[in-house]
Amino acid sequence: MKNIKMNSIKLFATALTVSSFMLVSCDNAKKKATEIKEEATEIKKDIENEVGEMDDEVKTRTYKMKDGTAIVYNLDAKGVVGFDDWADFTVVNSELAQMRKSNFVTTAQRVKNMNFRIASLGSTIPAWLKTEEVMEDVADVQKEYLELIEDPNASDNERKENLEELSEKFDDLREELDETVKEYTKIHEEAIEEYNEEIKKGKIDAAIEEYNEEIKKLDKILEKK
Repeated sequence: MKNIKMNSIKLFATALTVSSFMLVSCDNAKKKATEIKEEATEIKKDIENEVGEMDDEVKTRTYKMKDGTAIVYNLDAKGVVGFDDWADFTVVNSELAQMRKSNFVTTAQRVKNMNFRIASLGSTIPAWLKTEEVMEDVADVQKEYLELIEDPNASDNERKENLEELSEKFDDLREELDETVKEYTKIHEEAIEEYNEEIKKGKIDAAIEEYNEEIKKLDKILEKK
């Protein structure tokens, strides 16, 4: 009987030791998993910050037009963000970008401050950007803005929703501007390529002729006015 009790005590002690070890092991595993998760979260944040910095980087591009004038525009990872000769677009784009960062939580006064800029988009746009599609998008932005400000007593939520819709219309305009700029730059690059090919052959006159022939395609873009 005594032996049975001793064996029972030993078994209980062994079971207790194993259970304690398992509990400690589980705690260590959970702690390690938590540490790994926290480390992964930090790495993710670092990557997102780096990507954000890359997205925020603005580069300036310059291309010469057929008549010798230069077009200068700024772009980031998402597309065109400004033009040297179209300040109204540049300012409105910057304002909407700032509002987007605050999840469109802003004051009614700040929205009103864009009035003149948005109203002037159609009259101050450079001639080389005046395609039919671009002008339609400009009109859509102006219409959406008027709907936004026509109700001065709108709640914060209503203003936020209307701002989101305005931002979407402006994004459509940006996309169309991107397409227009890409058309110009593509034609310009192809003209330079044709020119260089003839120059390599020593044919200067042919190079000039090829360049002028390619650059005529710019007129087709302007015909979309």
